[in-house]
Amino acid sequence: MNLETSNILIEQAKKLATASHNRVAIAIVDAGGNLVAFQKMDGTQLGSIELAIRKAKTSLSFARPTVEMEHALNIGNYMISTLPNALPAGGGYPIMVNNELVGALGLSGGEGDTDARLAQAAVSTFLKPSKAKSSE
Repeated sequence: MNLETSNILIEQAKKLATASHNRVAIAIVDAGGNLVAFQKMDGTQLGSIELAIRKAKTSLSFARPTVEMEHALNIGNYMISTLPNALPAGGGYPIMVNNELVGALGLSGGEGDTDARLAQAAVSTFLKPSKAKSSE
């Protein structure tokens, strides 16, 4: 994940959030878990800054959407809450290109399911075949 690609993903997430009347913080991490880009929309709660970053890192570390971890916790898989440095809350989504995990997007500002939906939509829209080649 490079800065240019990360900024495109952030713009996509902001567009989707605005269309659904949400204000969010958005973080992009690379395959090593390093923060590449971050933006907080005006009016987003300050707590969402750290949550967006942690959701991105959690999604990357466990190679799955964080909403899956949240749902597992909610149905009684309490072991999830003991995973190191994990935030099992919707809004983190892995970025896969050619079956390779290249980074993750973390988004926070709404309810968990809203954050999860927006994060998935931003990544999925970006990774449509015509754009996938530009994400490495």
